[in-house]
Amino acid sequence: MNNVDLFSNRCSPCRVLAPTISSLADKYAGRVAVCKVDVDRVPAVAQRYGIRAIPTVLIISNGKEVKRLVGLQSETDYIILLDKLVDKDKD
Repeated sequence: MNNVDLFSNRCSPCRVLAPTISSLADKYAGRVAVCKVDVDRVPAVAQRYGIRAIPTVLIISNGKEVKRLVGLQSETDYIILLDKLVDKDKD
């Protein structure tokens, strides 16, 4: 499973979210690949997934998007979602 943070360094909410994404990477190390994609540097990824606002976090499992979170969310929101999905992948 992958957690992909689409962001821009010019985006204030993206900068606020950055520590949360880092924390999630540490918490889920070995279970979820946490990636960051700068949409200014790699616009093709944003185009591929139809990203219209940042920050956007995509949860991708088996090559398919299973969840999209747009805008700032609390770390707890991400943890609840990832815990459900990680547990589901175990089954």
